[in-house]
Amino acid sequence: MIKLKSFKIEDWKYLKKWISSESELIQFAGQIFNFPIDKKQVELYLSDTNRTVFKIESENNKTIGIAEISAPEENVAKLARILIGEKSMRGKGIGTELINELTEYGFNNLKKGRIILNVYSWNTGAIKCYEKVGFSQTDKPIKLVKVGNEKWETIEMEKKPVANNV
Repeated sequence: MIKLKSFKIEDWKYLKKWISSESELIQFAGQIFNFPIDKKQVELYLSDTNRTVFKIESENNKTIGIAEISAPEENVAKLARILIGEKSMRGKGIGTELINELTEYGFNNLKKGRIILNVYSWNTGAIKCYEKVGFSQTDKPIKLVKVGNEKWETIEMEKKPVANNV
């Protein structure tokens, strides 16, 4: 069982610990931060009132990750910057639980009719997790992101609420 709590500036130390390379930073955050991540960048990131940033705590109150939800369009919420930073906690179903909680927050608290996210096409573990909780790939064109000498493909996935049978 995980808990979502507000990510505060003092929590930036976890990001510094979890992200040890430029490619890890881009995988986590796209290109909104520069490597190495520092407190000033995180302060600026957290000052954006259009996003809600959560720290993820395990059942024993240990901070194990971070996740963001924003509302880029009127009826759309977007999940982003999702990271189970504590490697020992990966592969335990926490990602599935987290995505379920975030989508529930988007549908119920933010009252959005659609949840979207972007994922790199090579990140099959994340894609399987998203599909497991009901996300599917949209027909939005694939974007390419340059990372060093490579180009990473970004795909968009979406989830819509399950219609109530009345």
